Order: sequence, then structure tokens, then C-alpha cells
Amino acid sequence: MDMPRPDPQLRPPVNSVVQAIAILRHLGALSEPQGVTAIARALGLNPSSCFNVLKTLLREDLVSFDAVSKRYALGLGTIDLARLALGRDAVVRAAHLPMATLAGQFDAAVGLWRLTEGERLVLVALAESAEAMRIHMVVGQRQPAAAGATGRAVLARRALDDAAIAAVHAGIRWKSAPDPQEFIAQVRAAAAKGWAIDNGQINHGISTVAAAIVDTGGAPRFVLSASMFSGRENAEGMDAIGAAMRQAADAIAQSAYAMEMAT
Repeated sequence: MDMPRPDPQLRPPVNSVVQAIAILRHLGALSEPQGVTAIARALGLNPSSCFNVLKTLLREDLVSFDAVSKRYALGLGTIDLARLALGRDAVVRAAHLPMATLAGQFDAAVGLWRLTEGERLVLVALAESAEAMRIHMVVGQRQPAAAGATGRAVLARRALDDAAIAAVHAGIRWKSAPDPQEFIAQVRAAAAKGWAIDNGQINHGISTVAAAIVDTGGAPRFVLSASMFSGRENAEGMDAIGAAMRQAADAIAQSAYAMEMAT
């Protein structure tokens, strides 16, 4: 009699793989390299096991090693993997042309942010205008999912009560914090309009408009943002940019869905 095969979903995880992923995510979140002991302590790993995993990751170019400081950092090999993944993502592919159009139309830095399970936003694509003075943004940079205009756009798509939104507000590092009630009102306005705005409250001198790109269930997956120097646009101009961002976000979501259905 044939014995039933074990369900692959019930098999225990491979510890070395879990450790490698944890190390890569940890190094990716750091602003500077770190030594083996510090990495192991931060992740609760055995230092010897951590060292062995790091050596394997180093051979695969997924981490780099400074022989002088004896510290590790995320390697350039991760960029190759990221490019492969992003090249296959329907949202990223669908966003390229609309982003370039928005950047040229509004002389803004237009970013596409991916929402991670760790409640962070990661910049995965960027379109810039031809203006000489530009706002500096780098693909790969991260920020808290609730921060700025992008954060308001994410919160607006979630069924949160006022107390939950106020709790989120308290956990954000602001340059110029809005009153909690003002922040709640901004999130509610973003839900009604389909786009959110931050006028220098996260970054002094920079205004950002953002609209969420949602999946078929209405949950935010990505966020589209347009950043410009504060004071350049009046309220009417910002409204026009917001409406264009919302329209672009909806179009990207629809195009991505069509791509996914066609594959």
C-alpha cells in the first residue's frame, strides 16, 4: 500500500535559509556595515552559525565584507535579484510610462513605493523631471508606511477608527507635526479624494502628493508619489496634481491587473 506523502506546507523550514534571509533583511535596514557579533546578537543567532551563513552569502555576492573594519554590508548581488523581481512585477511595468508623464507634466520627482509586510515603504522606481534643481531620491530607500503623504494614502485605504489613526500619528517622527485631530482629518480627506498631501511636515521645504495603488480587494500594494519644492504650487495647483495622481494610480492598477490576467 502506498504511504501518503507529507504535505510540503507542513515541512519545517530550513534553518540556514531562514537565517540567511534574516541576515539580508537586517543588513538592508542598517545605515552602516556591522560585524558578525553585532549581527548575531541582533538576530538571536549563534555567532558561529551566523559567521558560516555570512561566508556563504559573501561567496554569492549577496553581502560585502570590509577586511579592515571586519564588518559586513548588503552586497551588490542583491541588486541583480531585485532587478529581476521588479522586471516581472506587473505594477512596476505598468507604472513606467505614467510616472515619466507625471514627472514631465508637473516638474516633480515621481516615485513608486512598494508596501512591505514589515509596514515599510520601499522606493522601487523613480521618474525625474528635466529641471536642474531636483529633489534627491534613491531607489531602495525606505520609510515607515504611515509617514508623509504616502502614509496618509495608505491609511486612507484601511478601515481604521480615529483612535487607531491617532496612535499611528504618535509613532511617526515629524519635522513639523500636525495636530492629531488635523492628521485624522487629513486621512479622512484622502479617503474621500483618493489622494493625500504632506506640506513640509515630514521633510522641510518639500511638498508631496500621493495616491495608493490597490489590489483587486482594495488593499494598498504600492503608492505613487510626486514631490516638489514647497510653495511652488498654490492650493488649486496641488489639487490638480492630486487628481492626476489618483487617475494615474487607478490606471496603473487596471493595467497591472490586465497583465496578470494575460499571463
